Amino acid sequence: MLKLFINNCLAIIFIYLINPFPVTATHIVGGDFTYKCLGGDLYEISLTLRRDCINGQPNFDNPANIGIFDSQGILQTGLGQSGRLRMPYRRDDTLNEFLAESCGIIGGDVCVHTTTYRETLRLPFLSGGYILAYQRCCRNFTIRNILFPLSTGATYSLEITEEALRICNSSPKLSPYPPIYICGGQPIEFDLKAFDAEGDSLVYFMCDPNLGADTINPQPQFPSSPPYDNVEFKPPYSINDMIGGNPPLQINQKTGLMTGFAVNIIAQYLVGYCVMEYRNGKLLSVLRRDFQINVRFCNSVPEANFNYSLERCKFPIKLKIVDKSSDQYSMINKWDWEVILNSVIQNSNLQNPIFTFTDTGIARVQLVVHSKESCTDTFILNIPISSNLPVFDSLSYTICSGDTIDLVKSFDPSVTYIWSPSNGLSCTNCPNPKASPVVDTKYIVSSFDGNCNRMDTISVNVNVCDPCAISIRKTCLPNGMIEIAALDVYGNLINSKQRVHELFWDVKQNPNNPTYSLTEKNPILLTSNRAFTLTSKMYSWKPNVPKTIEYADICKRVLTDSSNLECTGPCEDIRFILSSCEDDYDLEHNLNFPPSICESICSDACNYIVGLFETNGTLINPSNYKIKWSVGGSGAYVMMMGPYYNTLTVEVQKGDCSWYGRYWKSCKNYPGNLHSDLPGLNAMNPGVIELNKVDALVQSSQSVFIYNVQGQLISRNNNQIESLEQGIYFLVVENEGNRVVYKTIK
Repeated sequence: MLKLFINNCLAIIFIYLINPFPVTATHIVGGDFTYKCLGGDLYEISLTLRRDCINGQPNFDNPANIGIFDSQGILQTGLGQSGRLRMPYRRDDTLNEFLAESCGIIGGDVCVHTTTYRETLRLPFLSGGYILAYQRCCRNFTIRNILFPLSTGATYSLEITEEALRICNSSPKLSPYPPIYICGGQPIEFDLKAFDAEGDSLVYFMCDPNLGADTINPQPQFPSSPPYDNVEFKPPYSINDMIGGNPPLQINQKTGLMTGFAVNIIAQYLVGYCVMEYRNGKLLSVLRRDFQINVRFCNSVPEANFNYSLERCKFPIKLKIVDKSSDQYSMINKWDWEVILNSVIQNSNLQNPIFTFTDTGIARVQLVVHSKESCTDTFILNIPISSNLPVFDSLSYTICSGDTIDLVKSFDPSVTYIWSPSNGLSCTNCPNPKASPVVDTKYIVSSFDGNCNRMDTISVNVNVCDPCAISIRKTCLPNGMIEIAALDVYGNLINSKQRVHELFWDVKQNPNNPTYSLTEKNPILLTSNRAFTLTSKMYSWKPNVPKTIEYADICKRVLTDSSNLECTGPCEDIRFILSSCEDDYDLEHNLNFPPSICESICSDACNYIVGLFETNGTLINPSNYKIKWSVGGSGAYVMMMGPYYNTLTVEVQKGDCSWYGRYWKSCKNYPGNLHSDLPGLNAMNPGVIELNKVDALVQSSQSVFIYNVQGQLISRNNNQIESLEQGIYFLVVENEGNRVVYKTIK
């Protein structure tokens, strides 16, 4: 222990000698990791950090360097940037919490600056899962319960198990951080319950904060490998008694409620807890968080609160409020009320105000109380404002002939409703009848419950509408794609089915994407600024006629539009090139088509090959994408028979991102096969030989060379043909100085 103390002191002295005002210490006061599975091995990683904005460095790291390790602590250099995720600082994602002594608190000001880094990361399935970690030096010198806090760094880590990777799990969302200070001599009660959208079981427990960087290397470019050492608690403090007090600080393993007692001294403590996530008894992830508890002497701690009641029988509706605020150390002498309903603002400085409303909805009621020491507290409550009389979206509706509409938006089932006239109504003594009048109609509703009586008139106007009309709805998706949905005349999503309601999408080309067509899909996904034409066909048949296309009445509508929304996300940059070797596009863009599979579609050959390329000209790696060719297959290229090139389409998916392409023959300038990289290939297409005739062909040959479609030599002996996997192969046969190339398909 003495040696550790001396080493820490020497390190601190050395730093101050070379820089009396070090800027390397950020005074980290808390942090945690969470993650969200986006599909296709993509995960959104979130790192929340908190720093002391009075004593610390003015900025967070930009970027924050996150290490990517396997469960054994080995850096995964094939992921991120050589095993590191560099997360840029988002300056608009910050929050300052500030406590000033002037409001009745003794013990020093407290300021906490919070930021959240977010970035996507590809995490393919890995046995044992992953550990992500971030390290930074150092913590506040004033921390009471650990040794050498000024030279003690922090590690924030996240464990994602292989089971979580297998089922595309997302971590729980942690609770907001506790208040930045508490009053000494008072019980502690922090609600740290996390929320898991997938309903997984959560287990909470106190855990040691981890050590991380030091004053010698305060901002590691690559965090050290796990496992990580724990901070050293200064006796008598420990993981079982982190802040002293009776009862000691503890957390309920089921509810996440942290309780304890704050000794009445001015102090600062470091506290840590963990959340384990389970599904069906299997561990999915472990989240770690630490934060500081600041204890102060309190002369005034106001707590804003109120009760309310609604008088809903008449209009306007009245909201009566009774103040229940208190301050056990002082007295409250000022009340500031703000009520917002549907963008209408009302204010009051009375202790028990009454607000009136002529509209309904959710009212946001905010109370700010002030004590005589100028301390403040805020309480916000959302209150539903409704009447026990019926509420209407409108008192005038317009519908299409044959449509049905609900007349009432909301109602109280204890109220009696009488409707007239009965024309087109599903009932006359129910709270919400369905109306389908054939002509313009005014309905009168009388509602009463013994106290409230009211009469309203609702007009329903009937128009003759185009039953075949279609419209487009455009929506930005988080990944940057734009969802284009076709809607019917009623605004409902069209269910595209053959010979019922068919949809034909013709998506036009732009500088980055080719043209292509889609049928019987709705909605579709596009990148930004893609023009398209949608053709809708609705089929119907008169009674007693065969339901074939010859007898069908076809209602056709054509709509032209574009994906003209500005959406951002990882999908906005997904681009590929669809080409056959030696057509114009191939040569103009210098595509790197493997020569051994290169056969020109512009020659007399019947077979040809079309490949899929990255924008840098390299043939696509099928293992990185989900590829679906219209002729079947999921590889980087397909072989087809002419002249069907203009029907070839392909869909490429990476996670939630989609790209569609259609191939067009383009051989005005380059009609011949020009490649000769493969030994023996010349301007002639190679001959085709059946597999069972190879032996007879090469019996007298001096040499035989077998190449795969990538142009790699795989054998010098035709005896190995039977052991080859299925695919396309090229045989170069040398006989008395002559070289002939044959193609065989196994």
